[in-house]
Amino acid sequence: MKIVQFSVLRPIAMSMVIFFLIILGSVSVKNMSIDLFPELTFPTAVVTATYDGASPTEVENLLAQPIEGAMGTIPNIEKVSSVSQNGGALVLVQFNWGTDMDFATLKMREQIDAVRDVLPDGVQTPKVLRFNPSDLPIMQLAITDTKGNIENAKEVAEKEVKTAVDRLDGIASTSIEGGPEREVQLIANPQKLLSYGITLKNLQEIIGSENIDLPGGNVEDHQETLPIRITGKFDSLNDLEMLPIPTKKGTVLLNDLIEIEQKEQRENGLSYLNGKDAVGLSILKQSGTNTVQVAKNIHNEIEKLKEELPSNIKIQTIFDQSMFINQSISAVSSNMIVGSLLAAFVLFLFLRNFRSTMIISLAIPLSIMTTFIFMYFSNQTLNLLTLGGLALGVGMMVDNAIVILENIYRLRQEGEGKKDAAIKGTNQVGQAIIASTLTSVVVFLPIIFVDGLAAQLFKPLALVVSYSQFAALFTALIIVPLLSSLILKLKENEKKSVFDKFNNRYKALLSASLKHPKKTVGVVIVLFLLSFAGVPFIGTEFLPSQDQSYLSIEAELPPGSTVEKTYRKVKEINEKIRPVEEIANTYITIGGSSSFSMGGRNSNNEANYSVLLTDIGNRSRTDLEIAEDIRQKLKNTPNANITVSSGTSGFSANPISLKISGPNLETLRSLSDQTINLISKVDGVREPKANYEEGNPEVSISINRDKAAQYGIGSASVAQAVSDATKGLVATKLSGNAGEELNVRLLIDEKYISSTEELENLTIQTQGGTSIPLKAVSSISRDTGPSQITRSDRVREITVNADILNRDLGTITKDIEKTLKENLPLPNDQYKVTFGGQNEQMNDAFYKLSLSLALAVVLVYMVMAAQFESFFHPFLIMFSVPLTFIGIILGLLITNEPLGVGSLVGILILTGIVVNNAIVLIDYLKQLREEGYDAKSAILLAGPTRLRPIMMTALTSVLGLLPLMFGIGEGTEIQRPMAIVIIFGLTVSTFITLIFIPTVYYMFEQRRIKKKEKTG
Repeated sequence: MKIVQFSVLRPIAMSMVIFFLIILGSVSVKNMSIDLFPELTFPTAVVTATYDGASPTEVENLLAQPIEGAMGTIPNIEKVSSVSQNGGALVLVQFNWGTDMDFATLKMREQIDAVRDVLPDGVQTPKVLRFNPSDLPIMQLAITDTKGNIENAKEVAEKEVKTAVDRLDGIASTSIEGGPEREVQLIANPQKLLSYGITLKNLQEIIGSENIDLPGGNVEDHQETLPIRITGKFDSLNDLEMLPIPTKKGTVLLNDLIEIEQKEQRENGLSYLNGKDAVGLSILKQSGTNTVQVAKNIHNEIEKLKEELPSNIKIQTIFDQSMFINQSISAVSSNMIVGSLLAAFVLFLFLRNFRSTMIISLAIPLSIMTTFIFMYFSNQTLNLLTLGGLALGVGMMVDNAIVILENIYRLRQEGEGKKDAAIKGTNQVGQAIIASTLTSVVVFLPIIFVDGLAAQLFKPLALVVSYSQFAALFTALIIVPLLSSLILKLKENEKKSVFDKFNNRYKALLSASLKHPKKTVGVVIVLFLLSFAGVPFIGTEFLPSQDQSYLSIEAELPPGSTVEKTYRKVKEINEKIRPVEEIANTYITIGGSSSFSMGGRNSNNEANYSVLLTDIGNRSRTDLEIAEDIRQKLKNTPNANITVSSGTSGFSANPISLKISGPNLETLRSLSDQTINLISKVDGVREPKANYEEGNPEVSISINRDKAAQYGIGSASVAQAVSDATKGLVATKLSGNAGEELNVRLLIDEKYISSTEELENLTIQTQGGTSIPLKAVSSISRDTGPSQITRSDRVREITVNADILNRDLGTITKDIEKTLKENLPLPNDQYKVTFGGQNEQMNDAFYKLSLSLALAVVLVYMVMAAQFESFFHPFLIMFSVPLTFIGIILGLLITNEPLGVGSLVGILILTGIVVNNAIVLIDYLKQLREEGYDAKSAILLAGPTRLRPIMMTALTSVLGLLPLMFGIGEGTEIQRPMAIVIIFGLTVSTFITLIFIPTVYYMFEQRRIKKKEKTG
């Protein structure tokens, strides 16, 4: 190879190439973004549509069904589902993975335009929104006032903190929650308004038309064209109070007509930090920006603010994604360094030569730097999976260098000169190491054809492992021959080492195996078959849970509960969880708008906890164990439905998700209740809960259309009058003292709408100008309103979700399937129960990765066949692949690790690297046969000769992965299964391969000779 000759004969030029790679790699790593996971593009979009006042059934029929029908005609649709609630519908559209979402959302908007005329009058144009994981906050802050002045804290949050954060680079948006929301309230006495012959709607129009600041054209004055501006804006509350209002009794000042107050809104969410009033600030970053850098900028800005703000204002971080990212990246990087040192230690033990160890060890940092160059120019980020891929590749990076150096050293011992040995030794094994590198990389080619979440996550890992192998091949071909020709020295009077004794024993064992080849092969086959006995004891999972030192608690009180009642329950919960020592901070939000706010629904009966735990290194329990402890403490809390969950990655579905579908909603509810009761008895299932909600208590106003028609009014007029009275009307905005814009809201005095009896007397103006009480055209009663209606692929559906604890997903799923099959009778074929959630994701990933694994085996064979120009030798080498199954099963059983997506990716990697040992052995065996050795002599010479490089490459790969297998530090859970599979699979297969492959080769050769003798 010319690159080898260039490296040896032009050392200065090659040293410049090496320095160039180091410099370029350093610049690349400095400019790469740092994130928790690779940038994910979810093929999901939603359509939101509002229809004020409509019930869930009306929303389903008038909004959800037409929109679902329109969405179903778009190409690449996988699933269409909808949620219909009071006042609005949300239609979720899931596309096939790999769909161009920009084009897909454009088609969605076109389809909405096509059905716009079919939707009822009063429905605003539906909106299309894309789901993006970057829409989740990267940081949440809590602002408090030690003096207890929450109004002051809210003002600081709005004027100082939010303003400072918004101007930073990489910030997409910030939102404030909690604290009082001030407004100007115009509180009216309906009887007084009636006496003046004026309504709330009249007042809204008058006030809105008076508070203006508009252009009025231009005027010529002294040969100048001057713009005219008509100013009539209210400069103060006094301007509003002195506003003249024309009535049937003459002009009256607004202050004399109604009561004007500046106060808080009637309904607003509350938030608390460790039991004290607080204001929350959620921060979202722009897509594609560096999470760690953005968070660092935020922290720097907050530190500056703390110096400028009064000492009574405290700003505390309650959630920071960058903290877990930094800890995880640091842990993976540390494990990578430890793995490199362990690999170097193994080299020194085998070589007993500092210079030889240094030559090979230098290949690791150079390979890593070269890998960073590939990563930068392919737009990869530094995240758990890409760095995990680099950590997986560290042990394998020295494999090629070991094989080259060992061969060069052997030639030097045989009397070759430095430069000749470097060039010849590298060229002799060049074909073998190129073949082994290609087999290590080609296994990832099938992942290109895999879609889904697993592919989105592991494609970057596959790329980085491939980059690291190509980088390691390139650096091995230049740095090992270069340094060997310059600094490698032979040891004089070499003593027999422990390895020499091991080599002799191996040679004796190999010789015995060749004497009894059938027994040797039989023993290996028995071991292989016995390993299948361990399969039933291995569970399955999708992705391992990650301890992010974060928990969430949701407490839901009976529908209709007030904010005050919810707050009393929160204080009760706080007392129960106070003994949990691992809790660092608790941030609580109560009430306010729900995530599904299109129908004007609030969540006053709900409280949400964000629980920040102490660092994982400062506690003995995992987040799952702490969550279970809290769950047990809260399980007997009366009049509250409480769920506790640990922090997740943000993209994984519920572990257990049962979809119950059928036509009748009441039947579905009955089935879901039975399902919850049944699966709650399954060991490991925690907090099963259906996604339907009990109906809210409500006041039902039934309009008598005949009577209403006699007065010349319709249902819409009645609904508008009631809505204006209870919710109020925003007439305009008024500039406050601090420059903020305050809503001016017209309201009916609460005492006139505080009961159904008072509501009956609410006056409604007729078209003739007269006023009548509400009870004249309707009947009022207390009732329970409908909840929500969920549909999936145009069929009604209720989903039962649950968490799991201390058992694997696959085993629990099997138990649930068995329980439901035996104890849940379905009314007819129209009703079905199917598994979704992580089980669906897991089965999909397992199926696709299994196909990729099968294709990878074929590709590995094809690469070796092309390299060896033989069908026989690659076929022989492929016998080492199934032998990995023995080690894989053994490793999963010993570590009690379930088989998951990470394990399958590990098996995929293992398929590519496990054949490398056999390639090195068979390649040399082939060379010896070409030189005239008989089969047995060639085997007994090739085996011991290649034993040292094979053992060295295997051990460096294994020891390089040991830190990942032990899961030291944060964020290593996702790489641990891969490391376990590779370590145990490679270890067992290496020892078996050293005996089994030569024995099988010998058996084939003996059979070929006998066949030749018979035919000859």
